[in-house]
Amino acid sequence: MTKDWETDEDRMMYKLKVHKKMIGWVIDKLKEEGILAKRTTGNDSSGDILIINEKDAPRVQAIIKQIQIKYNS
Repeated sequence: MTKDWETDEDRMMYKLKVHKKMIGWVIDKLKEEGILAKRTTGNDSSGDILIINEKDAPRVQAIIKQIQIKYNS
């Protein structure tokens, strides 16, 4: 489905809102798995989510992969 945008800015704002909600949703999923994470700020080049405990990184990668498989297949 193609959406007609009134302006380029409308399209950009929509994409940013979707991205913001998706990051929040992923952080909630990590929390459900007992993984502490928070949103980064300042256009952090390392990413949008900060994992508080570095040892959780492999589990986070596995969870993200599961999400990608489920929603991108």
